[in-house]
Amino acid sequence: MGRYSYSQPSSSEEYDIDITSLLQAEADLYSDEADSRHNIAEPVQYLPQFYSDDGIPKICYCGGEAVVETSYTSKDPGRRYFTCGNADDGDCHVWKWWDVAVMEELRDYQRQLREVKDQANESDEKLVKVEQIVGELAKKKTAIANGYPLLVCVLLSVVFLLCMVVMFKWAAEKENVLTESMEELQEEFQRMKMRLTNL
Repeated sequence: MGRYSYSQPSSSEEYDIDITSLLQAEADLYSDEADSRHNIAEPVQYLPQFYSDDGIPKICYCGGEAVVETSYTSKDPGRRYFTCGNADDGDCHVWKWWDVAVMEELRDYQRQLREVKDQANESDEKLVKVEQIVGELAKKKTAIANGYPLLVCVLLSVVFLLCMVVMFKWAAEKENVLTESMEELQEEFQRMKMRLTNL
């Protein structure tokens, strides 16, 4: 035999494996699991509620109210976090650091405020353009002397006023949403402040 020779193992008793008995043992194991009287409950699948993921969570994935707790770990002692009152049941629940949630909420308010300011700037630019057009139309003298330029100015003014009314109503609704959100944030902050003073 050469340097790298290979020989088949012998078919002696020590190498014989009874495959049938192994398959039977596996089948018995699976049948025991199927016959088990233990009813293992399937985990509840909650639909994600996106308003719990960004900013200050108010409602948990399970539908429970989000509460503020304090961390007592050595890594984050005394750090506040949002969690669910049902967090001990083993299901998926909301959990977020308090300071991270507040910063996300403030960033969202800043973004909304920037959008409102941008829209106000666009409206101001449109107002300046309309005023320029009205001014140019007022300066032009037309051959028709029966009040046609006056009619155009009045119509443009009416259209402009309608646009402004619609824009201000929309801006007022947006401002109401921002004001209500800020008030809710202030109320939540006051409640947390009172909870901290009660501790």
